[in-house]
Amino acid sequence: MSSCHCRFLEPEFWHSSEVTVLYAPGGSAPQSTLFDWVKGQKELQSHILFQTSGSTGRSKWVAISKTAMLASARMVNRHIGLTDSARWGLVLPHYHVGGFGVLVRSFLTGADCAVYHGKWDPVRFSAFVSKNRCEYISLVPTQVVDLVRARCVVPPSVKSVIVGGGALSDKVYQGILELGWPVLRSYGMTESASQIATGDVDGGLEVLDAWELRTGDDGVLQWKGVAGMTAYLYEGHDGFSLVDPYRDGWFTTSDLAEIHGGALNVVGRADQRVKILGELVDLASFETELSETMGTECVIIAVDDERRGKLLFPVVEGEDSYNLDAYSGLKALEPLTKVERFPRSSLGKILRKQLQEGLNL
Repeated sequence: MSSCHCRFLEPEFWHSSEVTVLYAPGGSAPQSTLFDWVKGQKELQSHILFQTSGSTGRSKWVAISKTAMLASARMVNRHIGLTDSARWGLVLPHYHVGGFGVLVRSFLTGADCAVYHGKWDPVRFSAFVSKNRCEYISLVPTQVVDLVRARCVVPPSVKSVIVGGGALSDKVYQGILELGWPVLRSYGMTESASQIATGDVDGGLEVLDAWELRTGDDGVLQWKGVAGMTAYLYEGHDGFSLVDPYRDGWFTTSDLAEIHGGALNVVGRADQRVKILGELVDLASFETELSETMGTECVIIAVDDERRGKLLFPVVEGEDSYNLDAYSGLKALEPLTKVERFPRSSLGKILRKQLQEGLNL
């Protein structure tokens, strides 16, 4: 637990034209050929590459310019009213855009950034925040759930806690507010260099300035703005390639949304809608319903079926028993599957593809 003195807080880094490749330590490091290749690409100068998972299994990177990262950080700082003396607490890994964004915001304000080291633990984290008098923090929903379950009361120094990286249920949101944590729910993605909308307002989350939003005929959210990514970088059998993600300047997400003036309401994911007996079922909403009914996190894996279209397999952690007989019709469930632990990313997201492959469903 110490203040951060890394190179990302130094002006020299932001003035340099070098390309920076970020990846999780301890995992499979990129091949040296990647570093050699990106150095030769003029369009990647002054860029940061964040590793992400491709649906095809190929290595995939999001290339974001330093200019875009700085633009995002300025937007966030304005939106939550940061001053030059604001003190951040960094608990998210810097090789993810959520953690890296904290460093950029700290760089712009010139304030200290205290770094949480070691394995995540809600009680230990609360003590870290108190000891270092952290005022601003970014967390993911899994960490908020842990704080609520551990009944951790907010330390007096905390002014704002931004929660992104996934949906935070109303039940958990109310639970963390009751413990005093000033949580701002947020929506963003790696491709947008962090936040697009943050803080509850009538109609959803308040959209940050400089973002333009719209929805297509299918209800899928699209955006454009100065903090948007430059390109995807894919690694294939024939080498590396850059892919432009925009169409007429607009980036199309995988999220279904409603836009009401300056408010954004994300209602689900387009890739989590499945057809059962000819009718659309929103798996994300169904998972939330199941999890709240059972009192534990539940994942639904949809498997192709000739007659129904999809069979729904509920999966939970642990050995507890649950009665799911009440679900029928479009929401009829296959027998409950129990696993010791869900496979998760370093940010706590459940790795669904890995889970399904492990269960041979």
